[in-house]
Amino acid sequence: MAQDADSCDPIGTILIQVHEDLYQLKEKLTNFPLEEKGEALNIQNLETAIKRTEMGLRIHIEKYLNVVNHNVLTTPVNDDNLYSPHTSSWLLPAVIDQKSFVFPLESEGKLWQTQRQHGTFPHAFPKIKQKIGLNVKIMQDPENIHHRAAVNANYGISLPYINQRKACVKVQKLIKGSTIANLTVPPTSHRTDPYFTPIPVPQADARKGILSMIERGLIPPTARITFQNPPIIPRAAPLHNLDEAHKIPTAAPFTIPQKPQLIPVEATKFSPKKRRSQGKGKRSRGHHDRKIMKVTTPLTAVKSPWDYDFFIYNGVIDKTSTDFLAFKEHFHLSWGSIFSLLEHVEKFLRDYAIPEVKIKGNNLVAFLPEFELKHRLTRYDFLSLLENPIHIQMMLNIPGQRYKGQDGRSEAANKIRATWKCFKARKLFLIYRQQKWASGVIAIAWLLHCHKTRVKKILKESRERHLENFRIRAKHLAANWNRIRTSRRTIIHIPSLGYSLPVRQNIDDFNIRQNMQLGRLCDILDANVSVIYICSHQMNDELLLYYNKILSLQAAVKSGNLEDRSDLQDRFKIITPEAINIFPMLEQLGQLVIDHLEIQRWLFKMDYEFGGNGTAFCDIPSHLECYDWFLKERSRYGYEDWRKKWAQEPALVKISEELAGILAQHAQPVNEKRFPTWRKFLQTFLSQGGTMEAYPPVESVTNLTVDMLIEPNGEIRVLSTGDQLHAEGPFISSGTTMPQTSVDPQVLTSLCLKIGNACKMRNVVGYFSVDLVTFIDPSTMGQQVWATGLSLSYSDQLALTQLTLYLTDGHLDCSFSTLKVPCFVPKKEKKMSCLNALSVPSPATSRYAVMTTQLKHDNLSLVFHYVFLQMCKAHGIGYDIEERQGTVFILYEHLKRNKLGMLTIGEDLQGVLMTFARNLFIIHQEISAPNMQGETNFKTAIDDIEAILGVTEENKIRFEEELKQSKDDKNLSKPDK
Repeated sequence: MAQDADSCDPIGTILIQVHEDLYQLKEKLTNFPLEEKGEALNIQNLETAIKRTEMGLRIHIEKYLNVVNHNVLTTPVNDDNLYSPHTSSWLLPAVIDQKSFVFPLESEGKLWQTQRQHGTFPHAFPKIKQKIGLNVKIMQDPENIHHRAAVNANYGISLPYINQRKACVKVQKLIKGSTIANLTVPPTSHRTDPYFTPIPVPQADARKGILSMIERGLIPPTARITFQNPPIIPRAAPLHNLDEAHKIPTAAPFTIPQKPQLIPVEATKFSPKKRRSQGKGKRSRGHHDRKIMKVTTPLTAVKSPWDYDFFIYNGVIDKTSTDFLAFKEHFHLSWGSIFSLLEHVEKFLRDYAIPEVKIKGNNLVAFLPEFELKHRLTRYDFLSLLENPIHIQMMLNIPGQRYKGQDGRSEAANKIRATWKCFKARKLFLIYRQQKWASGVIAIAWLLHCHKTRVKKILKESRERHLENFRIRAKHLAANWNRIRTSRRTIIHIPSLGYSLPVRQNIDDFNIRQNMQLGRLCDILDANVSVIYICSHQMNDELLLYYNKILSLQAAVKSGNLEDRSDLQDRFKIITPEAINIFPMLEQLGQLVIDHLEIQRWLFKMDYEFGGNGTAFCDIPSHLECYDWFLKERSRYGYEDWRKKWAQEPALVKISEELAGILAQHAQPVNEKRFPTWRKFLQTFLSQGGTMEAYPPVESVTNLTVDMLIEPNGEIRVLSTGDQLHAEGPFISSGTTMPQTSVDPQVLTSLCLKIGNACKMRNVVGYFSVDLVTFIDPSTMGQQVWATGLSLSYSDQLALTQLTLYLTDGHLDCSFSTLKVPCFVPKKEKKMSCLNALSVPSPATSRYAVMTTQLKHDNLSLVFHYVFLQMCKAHGIGYDIEERQGTVFILYEHLKRNKLGMLTIGEDLQGVLMTFARNLFIIHQEISAPNMQGETNFKTAIDDIEAILGVTEENKIRFEEELKQSKDDKNLSKPDK
């Protein structure tokens, strides 16, 4: 082995040479002659030290050569002293580290020679003793400069600098391949087909274990395996003291240690071999057949991470406790970070005077990555490391607990000082903030004053400039008046009474009063004058003819002959501005649009129209070019300031320039037959008057109708509620479903009673109907209810509601939106249960009704009423008295017969809607022909009901899913029993 090392690296040769020299030195010292004078020299201890030095060097030589040559280190043991658990004074381990060395079952048979023990010398020479002491110092500190020089001078050896050299490593070739023989594996067909006979298992395969045979398919995976002798027999495990594995006692350097217990692994005989070493001489060493022994040290019981907990008392870790030492040994690879964290934990415990805590080792290690990032320990982090954090948290929450720990008095003093400083700073800050606020108020007032002064100055200059211009024009007029008065000219008369705005607003028929100045037309008396008269309202042809005849009498008056009248129509003109009435409406509409920029559609409703006839709509914001600018301005001012007039003035100017054109191009009347153009609708709207209202800012809305009664005694009652049907458009009601199901009945009743009280305060008595609309507000996702109309009349819905109650003998409770109908009881059962009927109330069932009075079909006039009823009866369209459900028709007259009403009653809303639509479809099919369709709203009514049914079905599915999800959540929340 020395020869191989020599060929690879000269360092190995040098170390071997040093080893041989030391061995010869020991032989010489052993055979040294006795001194005649002096005491006997006892070199037994010296011999033991040299022998251990030789052993340590040999171990390091073998380890070095193993690293260089990539060989597995084998160490045959032959010396009893090798197994000493003690450590020499030269820091050379006497017990071989099993992690650093590998002890195979076989070795090369090279055994170390045992050293003979000689008697002690009776006398020791001083020079020899001095030389031996020098050698001992050299062996203790070979890195010292003086020791290296001494070795070089005495032996001619220059020890290398191990840390600075680069090892010349001879890289051996690696051969890849399997290191085990092929194992028996059955074919796939045998492993998947249960009818094949199992293959016999050889003894060699059986030795591999049951798990190996199952994985290779020799044993089926579903086979039931029963062990005759269990593979694992439980028994009590011996517990070892942790001090035995880690405590290294310091013993005298030359004491003979005791041998630990050895366990023989395998006895193998080796043939003696001669070992040759390079040096000055050759010598032979005795070789003996020995058993290879494996050194076993006491093993520490394996613990799981949950067992590595330890206590900390009074903020100081007991570093000698067994729990802490076990924790430290288990997590020694990351001990640097753990040590830093433990320092923070100790400081925290001392700061809060916590006497005792138990640290969870696994929690502490799990917290290390987070601690390395922030390098601080918070209270929450500290509590997460403890086994019982609740008790410690209660202790930490005790007022003044921080001041019971280390530096508590100084911390308390600092806290008091900081609190006092904060109080003073807070007091000064409040004074400063008050002064700053006052200075801000003064500054704003001063700025407003300066602005007001500047505006006054500008207005004064503007007024003086206007007055100066007026004076100049007046001088010019005065200088040229004689010429103007005698020349041809045109006078424009604008009626003006000169009243202020408050006075004008309180004058009745103000336009008529303005038109009392028609006498200004008589300025045409001068032949050089033509008159243009601006009239405050439109004048018809009759009035124009009248004034034309009066003004033509001038020539006849002069001559006294009526035939001398002259036509002066070319000398005067009466003009009425086209937009004279629309100006106030545009101003109001512009103000509404600016105040409510989120509204996309605006409605125009006439006062004296109903049923959607006097309604028009326009999507104004989508056509405004300055709409985006409005939004930016509102966000810039904020919602509060945007409501103020000074912030809206520029917006009003811009929107007034666009509104007239937008309405003329994009406004749409609902009833286009009556109002084919916006111009005709606007004329009627301005003449009758009306309201402009917002349409809900969503796509899906539901309209409701509520019928109410204010009795003469002042009692207010809600008589009927229903959801509207819209067959002919979103603004025309073609029927209702009763009772309503769109709004919470309690909320709806409360709202309607408030409206009824408002009507009662205005002395309204009798029947009236309230139209409402409900929708989901997209900004709040809450349901909104708006009141959109009030009709002081007895409605069609209320009439059909009374018919429904009459036919079903039911009761309508509007506060719960339920229509209860008693169950039908035959006469025989009535007689049998006449006694029980007084004590037991009869059961009731719910009903829903779909009603309309707006059905029309031109082909109905071709069918007489009795024929129509017979046709419906043949198709099963009728009313069942026992079930209290079915269909009833409302016939109006017998001449035209093109309109009728229909009432359908059923058990559920979805079913009654389907029955209603089916009836319309059958009637339409029976009375219509391919070439005679006629005008009808049957198809649109069917389409509207189908759309409602689709929404109803979708809501039903969604409700069932939510109900199922809630049940699943309840089941999951129940604890297992």
